[in-house]
Amino acid sequence: MTELPDNILHLPQYQVLGCKSTDDEMHFQVDVPDPIACEECGVQGEFVRFGKRDVPYRDLPIHGKRVTLWVVRRRYTCRACKTTFRPQLPEMVDGFRMTLRLHEYVEKESFNHPYTFVAAQTGLDEKTVRDIFNARAEFLGRWHRFETPRILGIDELYLNKRYRCILTNIEERTLLDLLATRRQDVVTNYLMKLKDRQKVEIVSMDMWNPYRAAVKAVLPQARIVVDKFHVVRMANDALERVRKGLRKELKPSQSRTLKGDRKILLKRAHEVSDRERLIMETWTGAFPQLLAAYEHKERFYGIWDATTRLQAEAALDESRRAKRKSGAIWSGQWETGAKRP
Repeated sequence: MTELPDNILHLPQYQVLGCKSTDDEMHFQVDVPDPIACEECGVQGEFVRFGKRDVPYRDLPIHGKRVTLWVVRRRYTCRACKTTFRPQLPEMVDGFRMTLRLHEYVEKESFNHPYTFVAAQTGLDEKTVRDIFNARAEFLGRWHRFETPRILGIDELYLNKRYRCILTNIEERTLLDLLATRRQDVVTNYLMKLKDRQKVEIVSMDMWNPYRAAVKAVLPQARIVVDKFHVVRMANDALERVRKGLRKELKPSQSRTLKGDRKILLKRAHEVSDRERLIMETWTGAFPQLLAAYEHKERFYGIWDATTRLQAEAALDESRRAKRKSGAIWSGQWETGAKRP
């Protein structure tokens, strides 16, 4: 063991007896002074040492290396009350065998990073990180003051091979809750238990009908708004159906001409490079339907580029007129279901 200053760990109540270092870890042997009084009866000077052992406690990493403190833990026998005790260690969390500062660090980092990342960084077991997170989350949950949002967001998250309903406060950009499923009865039951649910004015969601039914039943005063992302992506879906339908009728040589078409067609017009624009121009004569479909997609996206409601309504009307003119070509493939609010 190498002799080191007592304060190298910034734990002034401990004496550093030595250190060993490997490529990934540092091990310190540390000792703690004898207690002042018996922890059972409080009498001073009437206890004697009664055995010892080195116990490992994790600490914050140093220089990128995981740290273990081997604490000399002693037992004492009190001659006054005849009990045997092992004193509490200062700056340690006995339940998790780590320093208090490491425990606080894991509490904070586990809210920002995956458990596996925090575990690898600190040398802890993943389950230990999860337990610390759960304990902290439970504590915060008891003190959290829930406020029903004015603008409620309802969406889903695919987690552990199943869809789960996620609820958010859109104005505050905060998470409200994550439900075990997205079933209508579960969502309805949750909304029923919302405190002051009449305060919800707007609900933003996707086009999942069970969400809409739940909101209409429980929050009849709220205006339902379909999230922009879920609407505009329908334009890409319609374009993809046109593209696939066209490719089925092409010869292999024609298909080669359309190499990379999907990647280009999914881009917005302002994102298309000069080279890609030249490729698109070669499709004009041979595949007019494909270029027309792309233009329809761009017109539909353009509705959300408008800065005012009046401009948006004009863009929507123009998109509908263009679709009606080419309706015979598309045979219903370009139906996005957009409706004027």
